[in-house]
Amino acid sequence: MDLPFLLTSAPLIAVYALVVCYLVYAWSRKVAPEFTPSVNKTMPYVGGEAMEGSACLPGYQFFYVALFFVVVHVAALIIAVAPADAPLAGTLGYLGIIAVAITILRWEQ
Repeated sequence: MDLPFLLTSAPLIAVYALVVCYLVYAWSRKVAPEFTPSVNKTMPYVGGEAMEGSACLPGYQFFYVALFFVVVHVAALIIAVAPADAPLAGTLGYLGIIAVAITILRWEQ
C-alpha cells in the first residue's frame, strides 16, 4: 500500500480528529476564565425568572407503547428484506409470532 492511502485511511482520520479535538479542548481550558462556584450557576433560568419544577407524566405507560413500535418496526424490516422466493408459510408464521407477541404485550397491561 502506498503512503497517501495509509495517511487518509478511516482509522487515521479518526485519530487526527481526536487529536485536533483534544488540542482545541486544551487550548480552550487555558483561555477560559477561572470557575467560581455560585448558586445562580446551578439554578434553572427561563426568560429572566426562576423556574419552578414541575413534572409532566404521560397518561399511558410509555414503555409498552415504545416496545410495541419496536416490535412492529422490526417485523416490517424483516418482512421487507425477506427474499422474493421465501416461502409464504414462513412469512405468515413470522407474522403470527409477532401477533402473539403483541397480544401478550397488550395483555400484561
